[in-house]
Amino acid sequence: MADLSTFLTADTGFWGDLALEGLSQREPFCAVGQSPRRQRSLTVREGTGMISGWTSLARLGTREVDIQIGYEQEDSPFFALLPFDVRMIIYDMVLGGMTFHVSAGDNHSRIFHLICQDPSRITQTQQHDRCHQSQLKRPSSAPRDDSKHATGLLPWLTTCRRAYSETIDLLYSANRFEFTQIHTSFRFLTRMIPQPRLPALRHIVLKMAVPRHPDLNSRTKRDWQDLFDLFSKQMTGLQSLQLTLGMLESVKQQIRETADSDGVSWIRPMMTMAVDGYAKRRCKVYLAIEGVRHDLVHIWRSVPEGHSEVFPEMKIDGACTILHQRIRMSLGGLG
Repeated sequence: MADLSTFLTADTGFWGDLALEGLSQREPFCAVGQSPRRQRSLTVREGTGMISGWTSLARLGTREVDIQIGYEQEDSPFFALLPFDVRMIIYDMVLGGMTFHVSAGDNHSRIFHLICQDPSRITQTQQHDRCHQSQLKRPSSAPRDDSKHATGLLPWLTTCRRAYSETIDLLYSANRFEFTQIHTSFRFLTRMIPQPRLPALRHIVLKMAVPRHPDLNSRTKRDWQDLFDLFSKQMTGLQSLQLTLGMLESVKQQIRETADSDGVSWIRPMMTMAVDGYAKRRCKVYLAIEGVRHDLVHIWRSVPEGHSEVFPEMKIDGACTILHQRIRMSLGGLG
């Protein structure tokens, strides 16, 4: 077997140089550079029938077993010679740092993703037309006859079970996911992603239409509350949420005609989620309506303390009143 230097420089080029540099810094700790114990067990192999890559990953993420079955890949120089910390550096640089546009044609269509071409302008919807226009000519997630190049996501995850177990959480945590359809976001977050993976998500951009006022009836209230419960109670690793609401004129008019103190009830789920996320992990939550961006935590922190130490809900309600006023005025309401 060739030594590590020959293997890296010959087979991996730039990544080999990066790994060698990382390895030199980690040499004193190589004896303890093992993978940490998994929080959940690996899954058993499914049958030998032909199934799609996405189906394989979904099954791997949803069916649990008591005994961990895996392969150490001791014959692989990548796993045998590189410490876990160095491998994670490589994984992060190859599989992380991307923004995915996640979309579907309708409620029953296949969900697909596009890699954003201009992540710095993610909040500007009109700037991402070229991302979608390039869909037909973009590289696939795995090489095929009409596309010899791959985006690099699925091939590594399906290489072996050890590769999957070491990188699957990073695929969620090191990238940003952007949704422009509420039905797609719910399907992706509640059905497609295994529930144990939700805490790995770090950055979400959600642009949703609001055809009815969230306080219209008991059903709209429940759906609105469930949305923010999903962010606060299941996405426990979330670090940033950018929410853009598109409203029909009837909804805007209702907001303009509502007293700010009466509008607290539909603002409260957003504000409570933002304050709770900030207190636990410094999560940042932004709300954009009609091109005006609101920093929810900043608004909450601007409210005088008063009796909030004894009654913290008073400060949240005060922040909700301020936010409703700003939204109402941005929609043309009177000061």
